Amino acid sequence: MSSDSSSTVPGAPTTPPRARRGITRGQAIAALLGATLAKIGFFLWLDRPVGCDCGRIWALPSEPRLNSQVMLDPYTLLHVVFGAVLAVVLMRLRPRWTGWTLVMAVVISSTLWELAENLPPVILMFNYDAGDPLAYHGDSLLNASADTAAALLGAGMARLLPVPAVLLAALAVELWLSAWIGDGFVIATLRAIPGLG
Repeated sequence: MSSDSSSTVPGAPTTPPRARRGITRGQAIAALLGATLAKIGFFLWLDRPVGCDCGRIWALPSEPRLNSQVMLDPYTLLHVVFGAVLAVVLMRLRPRWTGWTLVMAVVISSTLWELAENLPPVILMFNYDAGDPLAYHGDSLLNASADTAAALLGAGMARLLPVPAVLLAALAVELWLSAWIGDGFVIATLRAIPGLG
């Protein structure tokens, strides 16, 4: 009889050495629904509008009063970058994660971002003048939900594109928005640092 050590006992469970780890599609969908319900409850508590009654779905830099109220605005691109870069980092740190696990991580991260950035103390920390009617006063629920969808779009693109392409695109978007609307990740960070904003 062969004594081959690679043979297995019939009926015994086997575990592939490089099995994918993560959650199922159902769990990811449940996380998405949970994040959506949390966002709805939070925005109702803040008395934020559901959307804009302007009949528009996008805003341009020349229409600052519509930013963060309609579905899409220049800041939507920042959320695409956020989802793409987050996906690159997670795929590097957790290469055995399933795609659905990545979806859940991006949804939760984006939701936490939306909840945090809409807190009044955070808005003030970024030195937005509360007395300026054109200044940022928080998102509508529609805009915040679209931002999370944009982050998921970015994550999906990151799974298809080479890492250098993702990073170059992120840098290009940052530079373009900084020149176009005078805002971006770097400018916002500097604005939040006392004495620099």
